[in-house]
Parts: sequence; structure tokens; C-alpha cells
Amino acid sequence: MKLTTPFTILKQNFREMDFIKEAINNKRLATERLHEDYRKMYKNHQFAYY
Repeated sequence: MKLTTPFTILKQNFREMDFIKEAINNKRLATERLHEDYRKMYKNHQFAYY
């Protein structure tokens, strides 16, 4: 049987918050890379005009 104390609950909540922060940072990095790719495309004109 696992003992549930306020400290174990807090520890779990902090760990979940860390996961959320990490997910947000990863999402931000992915969008920054996407913007960077678009900037490179427009800079090098590697797209077709229609």
C-alpha cells in the first residue's frame, strides 16, 4: 500500500508542472524552427509563383 501524504501529492503536482513546461518549450522551439524555415525560403525564393 502506497502512503499518500501532502508531500507526495505536492511532488506529483510539481512533476506534472515540469512536464507541462517542457511541452510548452518544445512547442515554442518547433514554431521558431518553422518560422526560421519560412524566412529561409522567402530569402532564397525557393517557392513557385502561381
